[in-house]
Amino acid sequence: MLRALRALLRPGGRIAYTTIYVAPGLSEAQRRRARRSGPPAVASSSQPLQLLRSSNLVDIDSVDLTNEYAETAAAWVAATEANLDALAALDSRAAVEQRLRERDAHLRAIQDGLLKRGLFVASQPITF
Repeated sequence: MLRALRALLRPGGRIAYTTIYVAPGLSEAQRRRARRSGPPAVASSSQPLQLLRSSNLVDIDSVDLTNEYAETAAAWVAATEANLDALAALDSRAAVEQRLRERDAHLRAIQDGLLKRGLFVASQPITF
């Protein structure tokens, strides 16, 4: 995807995006848990900075948004718990409870340092 985006950028053009990724330096068991607990895109085995560099982008910068990510995930869990009956009236109780379990596992993976969220910015090199 980054190579395709790079092809669209004019020289000196910048891209910025946020992504959720598996924290570096984990054991294989921890990586499996992170992938299982996170969104589908977390299945990538490459780190975002590595992907940006391999796409030949330059002036790469990143901002760790993991604390904000944890706050959002905690709010999802709390809101789902607070509104369980109302949500169950719109969908099956079993489906709502399953989503709650998934969101709780997601939150625990963030809190345990398995999942990260970052803002990444990079530029297309200027060619002469």
